[in-house]
Amino acid sequence: MNHTDLAYWQAQFITSVFSQDPQASSSGIAIYRNNLVLTHRASILLTFSRTCALLGDNAHIAIYRYLTEFGKSSYDWAQSGEHFAQCLAQQPELAEQSYISDMAKYEWCRHQINRSPAKPLNQSSIGMLSTHDWSDLYLDLAPGWSLFSSDYDIPRMFDAFLENPSSTPSTHRTWVCWRSGDAPQQLLVPTPSLLLYQHASSISIQQLSDLTEQIKNTDSNTDELDFMAWLASLMQTKQLFGLRL
Repeated sequence: MNHTDLAYWQAQFITSVFSQDPQASSSGIAIYRNNLVLTHRASILLTFSRTCALLGDNAHIAIYRYLTEFGKSSYDWAQSGEHFAQCLAQQPELAEQSYISDMAKYEWCRHQINRSPAKPLNQSSIGMLSTHDWSDLYLDLAPGWSLFSSDYDIPRMFDAFLENPSSTPSTHRTWVCWRSGDAPQQLLVPTPSLLLYQHASSISIQQLSDLTEQIKNTDSNTDELDFMAWLASLMQTKQLFGLRL
């Protein structure tokens, strides 16, 4: 049985144990249901510790609702929670506390970063800038490299473990997140270079360089934006592991 078939079987099984027919209500099925609920709860509490702290006494209710509404899409318990932030964002009672679903989104981002495969640092490949056509070169970014955006300072809330944060949103901001060494890292993305970060993983070095010039030509506040300085900053913070063809 491959992973896709296993995930499908698990989804069918979850539907069965939570159904209302007499078989699902039997003591045997009830044991399966309890084991499923408890294991799922333990996985979510581990991955989303800050989010569950913000939910307080309602955490177990939210986790149970998530399991019954979204099921389990992966055979790997460590992958439970992919849509937890989405589930929380859909709850009307949390509409005035949107930082809770944002925290879940951030914790899932960190979880994925931690699980990303390691890769060797190859900064000597930067020399290809002088030997290859830039249209053939792409950034080889750090494990788990991704962007996270929110109207709240979620990374600060996470680091400080704030359980009673201000519910007033601030300016919408974006952070770049990645793994350097053994731990996730994050930095606030400067507004002038936001477009570069948004396209860093998908377009060539030449296209990124051209995009830099387009940004400077359309926004007078970005005159000091320099493509090579941006690349250097990625290297210094170990966001950039090298270049690839």
